[in-house]
Amino acid sequence: MIKPELYIGLRLEMTRGDDLSVYVTRVEDLSRLEFAVGVPFGDHAVEVFHPGDEVFCSFGDKNAHALWGFATRVLRREVQEIPLYYLSLPTNFKRVQRRNFFRLRTLAQAKFRVMGDLPWHSAYVLDISAGGARLSHRDPLAYLDMVEITFALPKTELHFILQGRVVRVERVDSQGVHLFHSGIEFINLPIGTQDRLVGYVFARVSETKRTRGE
Repeated sequence: MIKPELYIGLRLEMTRGDDLSVYVTRVEDLSRLEFAVGVPFGDHAVEVFHPGDEVFCSFGDKNAHALWGFATRVLRREVQEIPLYYLSLPTNFKRVQRRNFFRLRTLAQAKFRVMGDLPWHSAYVLDISAGGARLSHRDPLAYLDMVEITFALPKTELHFILQGRVVRVERVDSQGVHLFHSGIEFINLPIGTQDRLVGYVFARVSETKRTRGE
């Protein structure tokens, strides 16, 4: 089993308690008992942490095609060349649950059908995560329909045939054409398939951030 590990330069996403905001930082220093990160940034501003704050950190591992997380505690804040927060080194990593996976905007041709039916219907995948996808389609679906979806991801040879449950349906009319946007939650997803989806999404998100200079 691959064991995840921290390293200098690793991008971390931090959350705190019941706060749903996500703060982004990087590992700047590392020792046997603690590690240091730069000042975390939220959507609009720098975030301030205090000694004793309990936080949850998550990061992507492209080699293992997985997302990992760990709980830690803020130990202190030091101002050297740059301000740093020191946190206790984690002893236990766990896979991040599917509801916390990154969601990636994309546009991929797809087909779907209600499970038990024969005809396939055309659709487009508008965004995707390891937990589900959002489809644009003309043939209607109903809330809680069980479906099969088949699609290939752009810039890869990855092809999927997945099962899912419709958890949201929205009618969207565009230029006189009746369309539906449906949220699909994947079910019965093999761990290997989940890992391939995580790896793809993380790689594309990282690529986009590098392009933007983040």
